[in-house]
Amino acid sequence: MIEPVGAGTLERRAVLASDLSFTIADARLPDVPLVWVNPAFTATTGYTEEDVLGHNCRFLQGPGTDLAAVDRVRDGLRARTTIGETLLNYRKDGTPFWNQLVISPITDARGDVTHFVGVQADVTARVESEQVRDRQLDDARSSNRRLSAAMGITQRLTQILDVDDQLEEAACELATTFGGWAVLITFPGGRSRSDVATTDPTLRDAARLLSRDAGWADRSLAAVDALAGGSSYSEPFDITPEMVSSYASPAQRDAMHALGLGSAMTVPLRARGTITGVAAVISPDAGAFDGEDAVMLEDLGQRLGLILDNARLYAAEREAARALQERMLPTIDDVEGLDVAVTYRPASDGKQASASVGGDWFDVLARPDGTVALVVGDVVGHDMHAAASMGQLRSVLRAVAWDLEDPAAVLARVNHLVTVLALADIATCAFASLGPAAPDGTRRLAYSRAGHLPPLLLRPDGAVTVLDGALTTPVGVPDLDDVTSNEVELPAGSVVVLYTDGLVESRARDQRAGIATVVRALEAAPQDLDAAGVRDLVLAAARTDHQEDDLCVLVVRT
Repeated sequence: MIEPVGAGTLERRAVLASDLSFTIADARLPDVPLVWVNPAFTATTGYTEEDVLGHNCRFLQGPGTDLAAVDRVRDGLRARTTIGETLLNYRKDGTPFWNQLVISPITDARGDVTHFVGVQADVTARVESEQVRDRQLDDARSSNRRLSAAMGITQRLTQILDVDDQLEEAACELATTFGGWAVLITFPGGRSRSDVATTDPTLRDAARLLSRDAGWADRSLAAVDALAGGSSYSEPFDITPEMVSSYASPAQRDAMHALGLGSAMTVPLRARGTITGVAAVISPDAGAFDGEDAVMLEDLGQRLGLILDNARLYAAEREAARALQERMLPTIDDVEGLDVAVTYRPASDGKQASASVGGDWFDVLARPDGTVALVVGDVVGHDMHAAASMGQLRSVLRAVAWDLEDPAAVLARVNHLVTVLALADIATCAFASLGPAAPDGTRRLAYSRAGHLPPLLLRPDGAVTVLDGALTTPVGVPDLDDVTSNEVELPAGSVVVLYTDGLVESRARDQRAGIATVVRALEAAPQDLDAAGVRDLVLAAARTDHQEDDLCVLVVRT
């Protein structure tokens, strides 16, 4: 009997909305039939749910399917391991398409494989583009040196995450590969941009001048032809006076003549069937380029178009993910009698935020009985799934903490819900409950740690205590046992610091050394520092050149 797949989770809604095809097959049933497919699968293949549910997905195979690749997929399924292949499959109407698939096993609590989840992408355009490219490169076998250079360019550019840096580096790579100078014309945000690079260090000022304004470039005869899909200037040509852009200013014309206007080639940059820009290489010498150069530039134009567009899309997705993550983090309201400061920072290489999205979170919850819940946690992973799990876990913990005060009871209840309902991935969490102030300002702080780093307590006399008790296993680990709470008394004017590992850990410094650094900074802190001041002091003391992980710091002063 086919078991229905449950609905309602954020992950399921994301899968339903995705353009990628997702399938789930039941490993416990004969022939491993499909039990669920998302709308993208039916849209891509033309099959309806009624056509496919209950059947093994081999119905996608046809006369052109590589049987060796099919055997590798079967071997992976039998071995209960993740397997990836690109297969020629067939839609319901018989039309072929290239299917890039990854199949991974899903296990139950005992480690037994119960299902296989498949992710498929129609990569027909990419495969056909690669096939055309390969034929062109086969015809130009004598250009092996430049083929190696193209592969090197691709590798180097795909390692650059920032779109602006990638455009600048792409222009430099073109100039280096072909000699002379190069121009990239793109349209980020709908506005034209030119990136000009030269191999001559003495002419870099001229290149920078031409990079400031793209008007001279995007309206030149060769660029207009390429942007319109033409090919009049794709073959090498010698530059004549009328080809020089009439829209160039006198200073720009001087810069172009200084760089040299002998011969050139231009190609459109294409991505997903759309022309997104133009690449041009120019030599100060006439007749500098030949047919092999044109083939290589055409190949690089295809590569650059996809690389640059992928970077643009990835940057947009990254910012959307970060915006989603930030919206899921709470806004801290004023809590009577407490001074609260918090900071969340994404990972950074010192110049820009990382491409990854983390699962760090914090919360401050004032409860009706006068107690205040303080939370800092970190979901394992750095992707959209981790961010979504963080949002789920934070919501569950907040709901439980509203009714339960004891930190041990809160973490035990949250862990039970997470493991039973499969709500989120494994996460560490420090949960503290701060009691109301006594007449002398003293408060009781109860805390418990689910695999998380110890909170730090700065007393009014400058002494720092590492609250390293009440440690249990992380949230999401089945059968969490022996969850305990510790209590400590806080004199008026005490400061509690909760944080994630991004504050204290890096490749150059382990957690123990990082915590010791923060402790020393707290011991030297002026007594009159407010919560924000303590937070800034801690961040400055723990700072490294490269923040390799997201960090979160929550500071509460009584």
